[in-house]
Amino acid sequence: MIYFCCDQFRRAAVRGSALNGIDFVEVVDRDAPSPAMRQRILHVHLLNDPGALVLSRDQIRIEGGERIRDIRVDTVTMGLGPQTNIVMVELDRAGDFSPYRLRLRRSALDEDPPAGFDPMLAAAEFGFKAECPSPFDCKPACDCAEKPEAPPEIDYLAKDFPSLLAVMRDRMGLLAPGWSERNPADPMMTVLELLAHAADQLSWAQDAAFNEGAIDRCQSRISLRRLVRLVDYAIGEGCNARTHVHVAVSADVVPLAGDPPAIPRGTPLATLLPQAGVTVANTAERLAPAAAVYETMHDLRDLYAAHDEMAFHSYGDRRCCLPRGATQATLAGHFPDLRAGEVLVLEEIIGPRTGRPADADPANRAPVRLTRVTAFDGAAPLADPVTGTQITEIEWDAADALPFPLCLSAETDPEFGAAFLPVVSIARGNIVLADHGRTIAAEDLGTVPAPSFRLAAADHGCSGGCERRAPAFAPPRYQPVLAQAGLTHAQPLDPGLPASLSLIQDPARALPQIGLTSQPGGADWTAVRDLLGSGPFADEFVVETESDGTARLRFGDDINGHRPEPGTGFSATYRLGSGRAGAIGADRLRHIALPLAQITGLRNPLPSTGGIDPETMAQVRARAPHAFRRQERAVTRQDHADISRRLPEIQRAAATWVHTGSWHTIFVAADRLGGGPVDTDLSRRLAAHLDLFRMAGYDLNIHPPIVVPLDIALQVCVAPGHFRADIRRAVLAALAGPIGPDRAPGFFDPDRYSFGETVWLSPIIAAVQAVPGVASVRATTFRRLGDPGIGGLEAERLDFERLEIAQLDNDPNFPEHGQLALTLFGGL
Repeated sequence: MIYFCCDQFRRAAVRGSALNGIDFVEVVDRDAPSPAMRQRILHVHLLNDPGALVLSRDQIRIEGGERIRDIRVDTVTMGLGPQTNIVMVELDRAGDFSPYRLRLRRSALDEDPPAGFDPMLAAAEFGFKAECPSPFDCKPACDCAEKPEAPPEIDYLAKDFPSLLAVMRDRMGLLAPGWSERNPADPMMTVLELLAHAADQLSWAQDAAFNEGAIDRCQSRISLRRLVRLVDYAIGEGCNARTHVHVAVSADVVPLAGDPPAIPRGTPLATLLPQAGVTVANTAERLAPAAAVYETMHDLRDLYAAHDEMAFHSYGDRRCCLPRGATQATLAGHFPDLRAGEVLVLEEIIGPRTGRPADADPANRAPVRLTRVTAFDGAAPLADPVTGTQITEIEWDAADALPFPLCLSAETDPEFGAAFLPVVSIARGNIVLADHGRTIAAEDLGTVPAPSFRLAAADHGCSGGCERRAPAFAPPRYQPVLAQAGLTHAQPLDPGLPASLSLIQDPARALPQIGLTSQPGGADWTAVRDLLGSGPFADEFVVETESDGTARLRFGDDINGHRPEPGTGFSATYRLGSGRAGAIGADRLRHIALPLAQITGLRNPLPSTGGIDPETMAQVRARAPHAFRRQERAVTRQDHADISRRLPEIQRAAATWVHTGSWHTIFVAADRLGGGPVDTDLSRRLAAHLDLFRMAGYDLNIHPPIVVPLDIALQVCVAPGHFRADIRRAVLAALAGPIGPDRAPGFFDPDRYSFGETVWLSPIIAAVQAVPGVASVRATTFRRLGDPGIGGLEAERLDFERLEIAQLDNDPNFPEHGQLALTLFGGL
């Protein structure tokens, strides 16, 4: 099952039909014939009478389990007395507390469901501990969790008039506690603003007093760029913003073989233009009023009207949602023209609580790149075997896994009629990736001038007297400037990247979007970051940008890069628009500069991503002197720990030196992201990584950290009007991880604590107190697991050694991984 659905009607549809399926699985516990057989007998209830069907033990497979796995089937008996629809299965052993799955298959070599069984009901989940006492309500939680809001971004590096004024106001609050800011006309505020303005001007004058002789004194950004390159620092020129764009059409647009694509690469897209339709003329005058102009980054070969809105198929179930992390879904309808590699945007179109389109959450939109599309079953269209409805199954890359639960169908709140909404979210096709920038074509840059400065020639004596030589001239200076400022910088597009990753750019790999053509000859010149690696015949050049956005072009010297000959003319084709100025919100793009009558709408469902401004001179001065001081050898313990963290999956590491007889061995404890195991594969890769940096004569040994399980007991007072079972579930979710389809991390997530970090009691109390419905909370146990003393209850903290990491999983299958006991009182 690929959905998390609240109302499941699939069983009702199969019951009484020609197909069969599993209704539920019953674990025989207290009613077992002997204590040794408790939880080893399963009663598999089928929806319909199996008739002559006889299942063998090879056709029944038990999957899942945490501590107890690979459970085998001993015997299978068809029927239980007069109940012929029950299959009695005897297992070789009982399972643990984790969920298991019983699946029917044709044979040990064929994993497909047996003939006559519905594929959706050929497996069922169950738990061996169903009869064990539980403090939770048996009613399953059914809701689509809300996505947490992102924290605001605060820039603490500002140094300008407002920041200086704020500092002065804070100072006045200390010098004159009785004074408070009232309005701009206040005399004291006037004085403070004058002082802040004078301080701002003084700061500017101090910077302007320096010259171009050093990094911290130059005023030209081009000079700074060349100076920091001497210490191997490449100045960041930023990059432009990108977004996925949906194109709605009234009819299919399928060009013939050899014809141009429906939407060619480089087609301009514009924000709102006054008194204009969806399609506009591709002229600078027509696009000039737009706040931002984007251009498509690749060809969109075909456009299909059926791909504008594609609903999801939930196999007859209701109130369904795609859970967080989903990578597959089923579309309602036959879409044979969907292809792997295309991008879809999954979008909520109406509010699930109200049923109003205006209440749809614009944040519940996600682009995905398809990796598999199944629209046919052999030569026939793929269909639901129960209802016969045509469907299309899709899968997308794991990197595009849904970051939030996406509601597919819902029921409105009682105040809005409690109406069933069959379609809450849809998938949109006809998606093209676009980035910010407007193309300026064939701008004349003039010609390379003839040399005008003569070099002083040395006199050479000879037997015939003085010999007159031809004069030598200095190479001409040719550094043309682009007529318009704001040159676009972008990273080249990798068409195979997942949809979410294709929006992300690395400014260090961004290149100026400009190309030159020289005349005569029509040679193409390419922009590069620098000419240090260019040969003497390479037609390459460098773009150098000043602080005001003015772009100057610099050519080679026939040693590093080809020097253009005098009289050579150049024309430039480049793009304008980069940085945060081109960032737009969702649904801002409205027009396309393409005369295609079938296009009826254009929009960007998601806000643009990226849009990084070039590094300022202040940022370069702060970073460049230290960027080259990167440790490339491991000498101390801290060196080994820091270099280990360069592996993306290592959160933190700690090293220890031990003399093992004839040499030293460096023991490196690795803390893996997500709390994953330090297995053989990770140990091998980390050892190979550290081997590039370690000193000769020192051995390496990789081992996991020392995990210290915790024992915590809390007494929670539940506020009136709240159910204790609900509060228990919420507290466990806040501390040890959530229960349900949304897997947001809890307080004791493995990535929260690392080596030697102290666990304080007060944040734990605060996390529980923040749960709605908790009136108060008190800790009764706070210690290491197995510690007979009071632990850190009096000190309100637990300290750990350098190689120890705190752990609290609260997993009943692994009680040695930490335990959390809750005592609730009050409430309902």
